Amino acid sequence: MGSVPSWEWVRRLGEAARRVLGEDARVVPFGSVAKGRAVPGSDLDVMVVSERAPSSFRERARIAYELCEEAGVPEDRVDVLIVRPKDFEVWGRMLMTSESDDTRALVEELLERGERFLRSAVESEERGWNDLAALHAHQAVELTIKAALIALGEAPPGTHFLGKLLGRLHRVTGKDAFGELSRRYRWELRELSHAWSEVRYGHYPGEDVDVGELVEVAREVVEAVRDYVLRLVDVGD
Repeated sequence: MGSVPSWEWVRRLGEAARRVLGEDARVVPFGSVAKGRAVPGSDLDVMVVSERAPSSFRERARIAYELCEEAGVPEDRVDVLIVRPKDFEVWGRMLMTSESDDTRALVEELLERGERFLRSAVESEERGWNDLAALHAHQAVELTIKAALIALGEAPPGTHFLGKLLGRLHRVTGKDAFGELSRRYRWELRELSHAWSEVRYGHYPGEDVDVGELVEVAREVVEAVRDYVLRLVDVGD
């Protein structure tokens, strides 16, 4: 077992980040160290926030390695997420408020919440609670896609628009299946996205909305994305 990660590591990583990425860079710890739950063998989880954060995954990985080298901290004990300030507002908030202590645990948490929302959507539609069914179907898809993006080291876009989220996942993974889902269910995903807004103000659904169909679309998307994430990170092992 290794030692407990030190706050000295955070200080040294902050200095390295400012040398490598510029004076605007800051290091924000999260997870077990930030929450005071670190034990021997725990990793240090930090977000490096900078306007110069690259969009390329490979470049972010290179910089993460360079920061650990510069700071003199063991790379295998530090998880470094490099994000821009606008992404930190979304991703950072999710990580800081989650009970999870690391990215993998957050992925598991979001997948589980997505599953619960999907079950609730199915049950609500069966009871005729169409507004809740549509709202929960939307949340199931949103949380599952965001779990996939986080598992891939991507900051989820700050949007509730499902077409944009699924399109982002398609671009990041290059998987034709996600592109096909995005095209096939373009209007259903749009309908669910608008439902997320309208349900809260009592304007949804109209008589022309087939909520059962929307719930089935949500189920198909959630299952496809969830299966991909499970294969990617072996959640549950």
